Amino acid sequence: MQKETNNLVDLQDAWKSEWLRCKDWIDDAVQTQEAYTIQDVEDKISQGLFHLWPGEKSALVTGFAEYPQYKVLNLIFCGGDYKELESMLPYIEEFAKKANCKKLYGGGRKGWCKKIKHLGFQDAYLITKDL
Repeated sequence: MQKETNNLVDLQDAWKSEWLRCKDWIDDAVQTQEAYTIQDVEDKISQGLFHLWPGEKSALVTGFAEYPQYKVLNLIFCGGDYKELESMLPYIEEFAKKANCKKLYGGGRKGWCKKIKHLGFQDAYLITKDL
């Protein structure tokens, strides 16, 4: 039992060090919206509700969303080197498929639509109104 506990501690320490290394890339994306703070994102990752995908020069954060008819993997935040992020997509897609997701969702500025169209993404629109 002691060895299992040590492995869990090692995983937690590894996660924390990767988060600290990648946090600034994600924070840049967090600053473009108002639904989450960087602390909210860290909390969701530590609770296992969001997934951190660390690269050498970039990072992505994903999370599941479930609807009555299907499950999706939401590409919540990303930052850093675009080419590296693009190279991570097949691994994220495989992860989503193994988790029985039917779609990837994501949002962001309009410029993203043109930049990722060649990867098979389609435009979708979100409307919002402050109350």
